[in-house]
Amino acid sequence: MRPIKNAKKIDYNLIKVFDTVITEGNATRAARKLDVTPAAISQALLRLQNLYGEELFIRTRKGLVPSSKGKSLHQVFRQAIESIESTLCDKTDAQESNELIVLGSDITENYYFPALLDTVLMNRYIIKHYAIKKTGEYSPASMLTHGYADVIMGILEIKNEMIESYLIDNLSDFVCVCGEKSPLVGLEKISLYNFYAARHAVYHSDMFSSFTADSIDLFKSSTPYAGRREIGYYSDSLFGVIGVVEKSDMVAILPGKIATYFRDVRRYNIKMLRMPDEMIFRTLPVYAYLATNSTHYKNVKKLISTFQSTFLFSQEKQPDALVEGSTSLCDLSA
Repeated sequence: MRPIKNAKKIDYNLIKVFDTVITEGNATRAARKLDVTPAAISQALLRLQNLYGEELFIRTRKGLVPSSKGKSLHQVFRQAIESIESTLCDKTDAQESNELIVLGSDITENYYFPALLDTVLMNRYIIKHYAIKKTGEYSPASMLTHGYADVIMGILEIKNEMIESYLIDNLSDFVCVCGEKSPLVGLEKISLYNFYAARHAVYHSDMFSSFTADSIDLFKSSTPYAGRREIGYYSDSLFGVIGVVEKSDMVAILPGKIATYFRDVRRYNIKMLRMPDEMIFRTLPVYAYLATNSTHYKNVKKLISTFQSTFLFSQEKQPDALVEGSTSLCDLSA
């Protein structure tokens, strides 16, 4: 690459602003992250663009995206930032380099992670799992690109130039789960009337927020029922939801494979009922995300491959075709 004029005018602040805009996704979030005004971000980007004499960003309907020149520059700048930050690492950082940090939910921890217990990765690495909160200081994408997490799992869609996504499972074949105290326990299939007459325990989390929604789309719009459930319990703990269902007359809607796991492996005293034919359920794709600049990239890919071989590729039949925009069962309405 031929040296540019005025190269001495490129300082670390310009590089940091450029990197933050790309990793955060837009200038507004970058300004909040760096604690500066959006105007300061714009001025820094303009200075950098003038130094190179080329467009570094392209304006689209989705906002600013890096141009080809911007992408190539970002790879170089990212290496420079990592080199500088590595000089500030102490011995503790070196000792903790065998950690893999996973962000997800209790479904990730209690349903997906038991598959790793006998793997080489589990013996070689310290797996740290935390529940992710979308309302936190950092966006999910920035937590990956800045190295605060190695992998994020869930049905939440993450779009970023530096993020790779991998399908690891499809949640489908939903069933109604009830306990011994439910008046529905003697049934094999729940009717539409009983579905709306029952009180529901609903699971939600930031990574599985559409796991079960408050309203259900029906084939027949002329149904006499309003399509809204009576919610008696609302929790971000799947154990809590299933525990309430087991000990009360409430019901819950779960993917069949997860309900079967809690009944047969976790030994919960619950029964699964088939759902009414009038109801539409969309397949929920579960993704694992990692950053292309991850220091544990190869090992995270191995981790993802383990999930895929256990939950996705081992399925006896191909999952239903995904419908565009089908990351939820239906509209989330109160």
